[in-house]
Amino acid sequence: MDELLIEQRGAARWLTLHRPERRNALSRALVRALHNALVTAANDERCRCIVLAGAGPVFCAGADLNEFREVDDPALLASDGEMLARTLEALSVSPKPVIARVQGAALGGGVGLVAAVDFAIAVPEARFTLSEVRLGLTPAVISPYVVRALGRRRTQAFMLASTPLDAPQALAQGLLTAIVESERLDEAIEELVLNLTQAAPGALADVKTLLRDIDGLPLAEAREVTVRALGERRSSAEGQEGMSAFLEKRKPAWSSAI
Repeated sequence: MDELLIEQRGAARWLTLHRPERRNALSRALVRALHNALVTAANDERCRCIVLAGAGPVFCAGADLNEFREVDDPALLASDGEMLARTLEALSVSPKPVIARVQGAALGGGVGLVAAVDFAIAVPEARFTLSEVRLGLTPAVISPYVVRALGRRRTQAFMLASTPLDAPQALAQGLLTAIVESERLDEAIEELVLNLTQAAPGALADVKTLLRDIDGLPLAEAREVTVRALGERRSSAEGQEGMSAFLEKRKPAWSSAI
């Protein structure tokens, strides 16, 4: 059985964690398959955005601890961490917007997946837990993404206390971008996908790059980056097409092609 299902649904590439019998725990094979699928999607013009989903009642239970107990092989443990880090980075820096469809609980590495994407839409029953310290572990590799989503102080409290966040708390603290009833979850995803296809693909990618580039910069340096980005976008083929379409009261090429 494939641990990752890959399906093109219109403009969206659906990547579904498919280990429901293991609550979609992240095995080595699943993490590797997810990384490869993200790289492929990033370079496929048919894919305008990515939906990350989970099969069954749980979104993702985190690392598959049955696989990750080989303490006698440091090289293997380092390789595991590196592959997870590369996968989270691929989610974060993908030029295609990434949407997490959170239909159930997310634990450990599952929280990291949710924190790394651009949009995270969950059902009201979803719960989010980082309980690694109770296992003698730390949520190390996912920590940069959780800090980015929640801020340092909230992340520290989340990790130290191991107290679950419910969906409203996760939304209020920035881990989620929306909560919808379960019967409307796929409809909400479809609406967001349609919204994203109205935007220029290159402009979406450049927004993500721009925000990474200015993160933490002093205002003077940020000004240089943003002025350059504005000029490049206005002179680009997409920018010229978008402005022409607006003035001519027609749909731009990337929208009418959907």
